[in-house]
Amino acid sequence: MDQHQHEHIWNLVARKLSGEAGSAELEELELLMSRTPELHFSMEILQDLWNNKPEVNSQYSENQYQELVKRLHHSGIDEGKFSADHDMVMLSAQRPARQTRKSAWIWAISLFFILAVSAGLFLSHKPKDTEEVKEQAPSFVKNEISTRYGAKSKFVLPDGTTVFLNAGSTISYDKNFGNTSRWVQLSGEAYFDVVKNPSKPFIIHTRNMDIKVVGTAFNVKCYPGEKETETSLVRGSIEITLKDRAEKIVLKPNEKLVIHDDQHQKNQAIAANTTKTDTDAAPMLTLSHLTILPDDNSIAETSWLHNKLVFRGERFDEIAVKMERWFAVSIDFSDDAIRQFRFTGIFEKESLVQALNALQLTTAFNYTIKADKVFISQ
Repeated sequence: MDQHQHEHIWNLVARKLSGEAGSAELEELELLMSRTPELHFSMEILQDLWNNKPEVNSQYSENQYQELVKRLHHSGIDEGKFSADHDMVMLSAQRPARQTRKSAWIWAISLFFILAVSAGLFLSHKPKDTEEVKEQAPSFVKNEISTRYGAKSKFVLPDGTTVFLNAGSTISYDKNFGNTSRWVQLSGEAYFDVVKNPSKPFIIHTRNMDIKVVGTAFNVKCYPGEKETETSLVRGSIEITLKDRAEKIVLKPNEKLVIHDDQHQKNQAIAANTTKTDTDAAPMLTLSHLTILPDDNSIAETSWLHNKLVFRGERFDEIAVKMERWFAVSIDFSDDAIRQFRFTGIFEKESLVQALNALQLTTAFNYTIKADKVFISQ
C-alpha cells in the first residue's frame, strides 16, 4: 500500500472516531480495512483507547505501547525510534474528554499512525515459528491476525473469503495466499464463508485435523488446551482429515463433528491393554446435528457471531473457560465440587457481574472480583 492510501485510511479513521464520517465513508473504510488485515491489531487498540474513559486511557495506552515494544524488540527492531511517539501517545491519552473536533482528528491520526507503523514493522519482521509450521503445514512466510480475550474480528482474505475470528484466536496464512493455493492455520475459533474455487480448494490446518473446502460456510473451534475440537457445517460440504487417522470424513449441512481428545483417557486405555497402539488410543469422534435454539431458531454453534454466549448443561469449569475469553478475565475455583455444577443459559448483553448473578439464581455459590480476576467459592 502506498503512502497516499495509508493517509487516506488514517483520515477516514479519524472522521469515524470524531463522529463526522458519512455512511459512504464508513463503507469505504470497512472495505479498505478488509483489504489490509495487518492493520486490524492497531485499529482494535485505537478504538479501545478512544472509547475508554480519560483517566483509564493513560495506563491502557502505556500497556499497549509496552506490548508493541516487546514485539518490536523480539523481532530485532530498535524500539528507540518510537520513544518520541510514545510521549505523544501518553500526552494525547491524558487530554480532557471534551476535545475539539480538530484536536480529535490530530489525536486519532497520530495514534493510528504510530500503531499502524509499529504493527506493520512487527508483521514484516516477525520470525516464523518454523517448528510449528513444519508440523502442521508447508513452510511459508505468513501474515498473522490475532484477537485478544474480550474481542472479535471480521476480515476478508485476498480471495474474498470472509472470516470472523472469535476471542483469543489466531489465524495465519501465506503472503501469496490465493495465487497458487488457499490454506490457513487456525488456533482458536473462527467462522468461514469461503468463496468457491474448485481449482484451488480452501484448506484449514488445525492441531489435530485438516479441513478441505470448495465453497461453503462453517465454524471451527480448536482452542489450545481444550479437550474438544468442533467443526460445524452450515451449508455446502467439507472434507475432514484427522492427523492420526487415514480415513476422511465428509460433513453435510447442519452436521457437526466433535473430536474428544482427553489425554487422561488415552493413558488409561494404554495402561489397561499394553498391546494397544497409539492409533488405538486416538481421540474419540462424535457426529451429530447442529443445535437449534428454540427462542429464535438460531444455531448455538455459531451464536458467538451474534454476540451470544450459549451453554447447555455444561459444567461450571467449562463455562468459566468461555467466560474468560468473553469477558477478558481469569476465573479460579476454591474447590473441585464447584467445578461440577451444571448450567444452561444464554448471555447476550449482560456484564460480568450480571452474568454471575444470573448463575447464582439456580445454584448457590459466592464470588469475588479483584481487577481482572474472579474467585468463586461455596
